[in-house]
Amino acid sequence: MELNARAAIGVADSPFKILSRLINRAFIREHAIQIAYVAAGAILFVTFLFATFPYADAISGVLQPMGLRLGSRESGISFPIGIKMTGVSLDSVIDGQAVFQSDQIRITPSLLSMLIGSPGVKVHADAYGGKLELRARRSGDATSLSFSGSDLHLERYTAMRALGLNLGGTFSGDGDLLVSQQGVATDHGEINLTAADALFRLFPGSPPIKIGDLIATIKLDKGKLTLEKMESHGGDLTISGRGVIELEPNLPDSVVAIKFKLETTAVARAQLGILLNFLPHPPNATPYFIHGTLGAPALS
Repeated sequence: MELNARAAIGVADSPFKILSRLINRAFIREHAIQIAYVAAGAILFVTFLFATFPYADAISGVLQPMGLRLGSRESGISFPIGIKMTGVSLDSVIDGQAVFQSDQIRITPSLLSMLIGSPGVKVHADAYGGKLELRARRSGDATSLSFSGSDLHLERYTAMRALGLNLGGTFSGDGDLLVSQQGVATDHGEINLTAADALFRLFPGSPPIKIGDLIATIKLDKGKLTLEKMESHGGDLTISGRGVIELEPNLPDSVVAIKFKLETTAVARAQLGILLNFLPHPPNATPYFIHGTLGAPALS
């Protein structure tokens, strides 16, 4: 019976373990004040570090290579660290057009970027009915971006409507980009997108044409934008395609080479009507080919 009791106690109650715990407790009791001072000092140091973080310089630094500027209605401290901005607009420096808007964003320092001597920021935004998280830091004369978004309602994106694109649906995605001041020839990255209940309208107020669920993978490298995959399912239109766009500084001069397949339901054929007659052949398993330039594309 004695042997069974010792076996039950095991290594956890060995003399070495018991002595170790007693020493640790004695050390803490004897140095309680010093430990408290060290902890308080560490907290104060971290607080000072975040309080003196150059938010304005960091934000300006990451936006400059992209030709963007940030404006807001109000801003203030966000507990425990960071700043909060409301009525936010991200505008193009060239033409002043808003490329992003948010009711509220929270900006905090990026610890990793601070350690490597390149101050960066993390942004948490409420936008277009969903959430967007972004990490950005300056990398030489470029901006390094990492982002993820969920439940973004495309119909609320006013910049899209301004281009005459009447799109809708709930979009999510993530990606990494490096955007340089030297132009698209040095930019690179990857974007993954998904959409649920995607749709479009020929013009505002017209009946919607359903695209359904959509997935797409886009890569950018040395001025070449590659559509590696694009597929839709469950809508009035079924689309699948891939191809490349050779980007030029003047975007309309960019060369396009995209092959895609298009199939339609009776609903889509009824709503698109005469527009389908302008296609080289009726929508079926035979692919279409978009070529030429963005400014003057051709379809065959």
